[in-house]
Amino acid sequence: MLIDRAEDWSVWDSPPGVQVMGLDGAVEPRFLRSDINVSLDAERFVYVNPFVSNDTLRGGVYEAGSNVFDGSLVLDGDGQTYWEPQRDTAIDNWFIEVDLGRAVVAHRVVLRFVDEELGDPFLKFRVVASDGQRFGEEQRRRFYRVGLETQPNKDQREYAFDIVPQRPVGEGIAGEIMQYLRIDVLDTDGPRAVEVSSDEYDLLPEEDRGAIDFFRVTPAGRQILIGEDTWKALSEDERGAVRYYRYERPRLAEVEVYSLGENIVQLTQSERELGAGESGFEFLFFRIYTDGLYSSAFPMRVYDPVTDENQLVLDLGAKYWLNRIKLLMPEGPPPAYQLRISDGAFSANGEQVWTSLGERQNLSGYQHVEEMFSTREVRYIELRRLEFSNTSEEGGELSEVQAFGEGYVSEVSMVSPFIRLNRPRLFTTVEWDADVPPGTRIEVRTRSGEQIEEIPHYFATTGREISRELWELLPESRRPPVVVEERAGTDWSNWSEIYEGSGINFKSPSPRGYAQIEVRLVSREPLRAARIRSLQLNFEPPLVDNVLGEIWPIWEVEPGVEREFTLYLRPQFALGNPGFDLLRLRSSSDVPIELISVRSGTDAVLRLGRGQTLWPGVLEDALEEDGSVVLSFPRPVLGGNQIYELKFKTKVFLQSTVFSAELERQTRPGRIQRVSGGDASALVSSQTLVVVSDLEETQLLRDVRVEPRAFTPNGDGINDRARIELSIYHVEGEKLVDVSLFDLSGRRVRDLSARRLRPSGEHAFLWDGRNEDGIFVPPGIYAVRVRFSTDSAADGTQVMRLVHVVY
Repeated sequence: MLIDRAEDWSVWDSPPGVQVMGLDGAVEPRFLRSDINVSLDAERFVYVNPFVSNDTLRGGVYEAGSNVFDGSLVLDGDGQTYWEPQRDTAIDNWFIEVDLGRAVVAHRVVLRFVDEELGDPFLKFRVVASDGQRFGEEQRRRFYRVGLETQPNKDQREYAFDIVPQRPVGEGIAGEIMQYLRIDVLDTDGPRAVEVSSDEYDLLPEEDRGAIDFFRVTPAGRQILIGEDTWKALSEDERGAVRYYRYERPRLAEVEVYSLGENIVQLTQSERELGAGESGFEFLFFRIYTDGLYSSAFPMRVYDPVTDENQLVLDLGAKYWLNRIKLLMPEGPPPAYQLRISDGAFSANGEQVWTSLGERQNLSGYQHVEEMFSTREVRYIELRRLEFSNTSEEGGELSEVQAFGEGYVSEVSMVSPFIRLNRPRLFTTVEWDADVPPGTRIEVRTRSGEQIEEIPHYFATTGREISRELWELLPESRRPPVVVEERAGTDWSNWSEIYEGSGINFKSPSPRGYAQIEVRLVSREPLRAARIRSLQLNFEPPLVDNVLGEIWPIWEVEPGVEREFTLYLRPQFALGNPGFDLLRLRSSSDVPIELISVRSGTDAVLRLGRGQTLWPGVLEDALEEDGSVVLSFPRPVLGGNQIYELKFKTKVFLQSTVFSAELERQTRPGRIQRVSGGDASALVSSQTLVVVSDLEETQLLRDVRVEPRAFTPNGDGINDRARIELSIYHVEGEKLVDVSLFDLSGRRVRDLSARRLRPSGEHAFLWDGRNEDGIFVPPGIYAVRVRFSTDSAADGTQVMRLVHVVY
């Protein structure tokens, strides 16, 4: 199955607006732009303002008094196209008004007229703007001046107007709120734009031929404008000059409005749907505060610190690089408020970590305030209206929350639809083609199963989810359609470990009839991003029809202590299965497995402690670098109903340790069939391959020791190296285990750090007494620092020890 087209990726589930799909089928994170011309994409914005009308409106050219059909050309970014008012309309109708589709804080407006060979600039004009608010019974908009040209303009073809605040604002606030921009032409030279010669006049197109003026010479030598017939009746001595003109061609090529950048709040919240536990009024308030319109506002409720309620929380759906948040408010803004931001991380006690931007007072009633901070990853924004005077006169109106920054979305998660096969297949490998610059990575995970559940959802006409009983009470003609949600069944596996690279063997249970793939594009550099062009899931017929496994014991296994386990495997064969001749057993902890015995037989035989002993015996075993055990059969297993019993010793370091078993056929390299948890034997009743430990009181980093405490790296073969041992608990996902050596001045002399795909387990690092340049360090005392980081910034992840170097 190959995914390499935009239409393939478009059906994958991801938060709104976080990724961009190119015409070549590649997907990359969205780039949040700063200092942009917001008029270029005005037509993308569609909105409804419930305080004005229920009409659905789209940004772009809102109105033009003349030649409305060409109005959109001033927003296309092309200096060769233009809007030109029609000559036969009154100059009072020579105007064009642009709706930006949302309220922005604009700091500059640029008008660009066509080049000289294409036409003329406006002779005189004014530029005004509106924030979109309406007043009075006629609901008129109030405009403020942006720019004015009152002197005849013949040759200036670019105007830039800096916009200053039109209402009181705090120190450092620039620009003004704008949704509508209007340009009015105030004067024109009409048929007398430029004087040309008679020959040039004859060469002009008919529509560009302007006026021809005839003059009579007076006895005093002055020239007086007269009509053509009068001029022809004059004698040669009385005839004055004949002047020819080109018609004025007032052509506006581009209207540009510059703002801070893209408001990620509106871009991400516009597609949010009404939650099942959310009232219609709550959702309306949320929409008002994030719809991008300054003209819609509603009072915020005062935050209740006792119940932790009434705050506005915005989930951007992904982490964005932000550095500024703006609050836009009409008259009567809150006198006190507080903003908090979070990247979504949780503390060690499971609480979300927030950064407070401080409690602010707005006693001056500013309608435009902002918070600036150093660029950082932000996913959640919280706004609290704080109680101030506790009087009914206290304002609390809020129009918009806006957030700005620059950079690629730092994490984009995309989940495929259910991949359906007509029968169970053995998934073999996952391959992808991508660009992964330094500081970025692509993470791919999979899961698989056999059942898909269909969950019906019923909705009221307001869009809120209701019960089936209430839905059936609605008149049949007013019942919204039932939405059927597909969910993975209870037999589905958890998401797999991250694939180390393209072409890696499939990590989820297989064969299966269904699968799903998750792709995450991750970046820790704002201006760099990974880009995936294609992804391919390969599958073949299975080695055996199915294979189930279960392990014992599975409960209350003490972490870090060696324990004996028994694993039962039951392969099930179908006609034509190629079978297997290799069995691999591994743990999700980084710790070796010590094999005790392997036997085969029926439940009844194994219960009596009998059965065929395969190891020690006919099976060959090998211990691989990652601690897994590989058993090779002398000949392929092609059928039978035997159960395999594997006894082994190992330690667990995770709260849920997964023991995975895989079957292979050596003549078919790359075809690996994973064992699924299930009812493999009547001798135990776990039906799982997961062992659970209680790690609540266990530190993440333990048993850090250096042996020997004093060593002599002199090459005599005795105590030439120091061995640094440590144990890590309850940590999943690839981590950098930082092991560094320092002298007593704090200078690092050696870095032994290494990345571990499975960090939980026992690790050992060797130091030969040399520094980074390969030179033996002087004798003395050195500090060993062991540490690693966690997503939740948990405590207990750093330990210091001392080691003595003696010669």
